[in-house]
Amino acid sequence: MIQTENLLGISVIVPTYNRSRLLDFTLHSLAIQNLPKSCFEVLVVDDGSSDNTREVVENYQNHLNIRYYFQEDKGYRPGSARNIGIMNASSNLCMLVDSGVLLGSDCVGSHLRFHTETGQNVALLGYVYGLYDDTYSRNQLEKMIDPYLPTESIAKLKADKISPDIREKQYQKYNDTIFDLPAPWVMFLSCNVSVNRDRLIEVGMFDEKFDGRWGCEDNDLGFRLHKHGTKIMLCRDAEAVHFPHDGDTAAKVQQGYNNCIYFNSKHQTEETNLFLKHYKEIAISESIDINEIILSGLAFS
Repeated sequence: MIQTENLLGISVIVPTYNRSRLLDFTLHSLAIQNLPKSCFEVLVVDDGSSDNTREVVENYQNHLNIRYYFQEDKGYRPGSARNIGIMNASSNLCMLVDSGVLLGSDCVGSHLRFHTETGQNVALLGYVYGLYDDTYSRNQLEKMIDPYLPTESIAKLKADKISPDIREKQYQKYNDTIFDLPAPWVMFLSCNVSVNRDRLIEVGMFDEKFDGRWGCEDNDLGFRLHKHGTKIMLCRDAEAVHFPHDGDTAAKVQQGYNNCIYFNSKHQTEETNLFLKHYKEIAISESIDINEIILSGLAFS
């Protein structure tokens, strides 16, 4: 058992933009964590919202160890928003959570325990239900998820095998042992992940050249962490659920593809070229497993 009662062990960074309702759901889930409030802080980084985002954050001042940062609205800038959070974090362990992701009550504690107990240089992936799921309509998923009872909602989705993590097929294929795969960064998504702050700074944090378009900036960070010796690992106990909301999937996939072109030109490896080749298929359905292709030798034949 880790004694964490008086130790600030982890900094939770939440970028947001004009999603005050979803942010409220996320902050509520943080306020009901099993971990004592003194053990973690929450940094909300506002990417220039014009709604009541600041007021939502202020409503949690008595419930969370929370700070608010604002950057001027200069377009879509999630990378720079997350970097503000990383640079201002008080703990040397950073957890990245998107607004609209609802954490199970032991999610933050699971991240902290894993890092503390292993003592390894790890980028830890949490498990996220309901992410990019086109099996169910938005209305169907909304009815399955109570935003103020995230732990119970997750338990029901798990029991009924509804909308598992989009990476589940890969996790099962490799028995959850993903850190020694040739391209584990394909599975690195910044909606529920934790990494040592010093290591994030060492590899350059998020590349802000991806700002302006959706997608691929988290894969790029995962790639650099992997190349610098950070193990990308899975913690199934760090559970969360992505609350459904409006979004133009086709536009996101195209933006992600454009960012992927930059990603590949930046690194110019066989793996990144293969990722670019299959990006649209990966983004839409996770039907392509580039690790399997690489391991079979087809990518380098």
